[in-house]
Amino acid sequence: MDKAFAYICASAETAPRILKRYCRTVYELGYVPICPTLSDNQYLSDESPDELRDLHSIALQKLARCRMLVVCGKEVSHGMSVEIGFAEKRHIICTTLAGLAKIQEDLDGAAE
Repeated sequence: MDKAFAYICASAETAPRILKRYCRTVYELGYVPICPTLSDNQYLSDESPDELRDLHSIALQKLARCRMLVVCGKEVSHGMSVEIGFAEKRHIICTTLAGLAKIQEDLDGAAE
């Protein structure tokens, strides 16, 4: 069975260990986590203006291919607001980790 892609929307300042935890939670809920904040910084530098622009462009291209955006963290940064706005314009589901867990809980309850 194919799993839906879930875009991890988190602040650029979020520590990698926290991002990995978000991804693990999304995975355990049955989705494929897509986390540009964690992965794209492996090969692109946010210190170069050109590469920073590419980082944002690549992230939005990945988001466009996802079924949902999962907002992670307690505060929404400017960059996160851009991603949320992009998702809303394209009618991509926007939720939080808690919301995603609730959806899965409801689905599991309905299956019983």
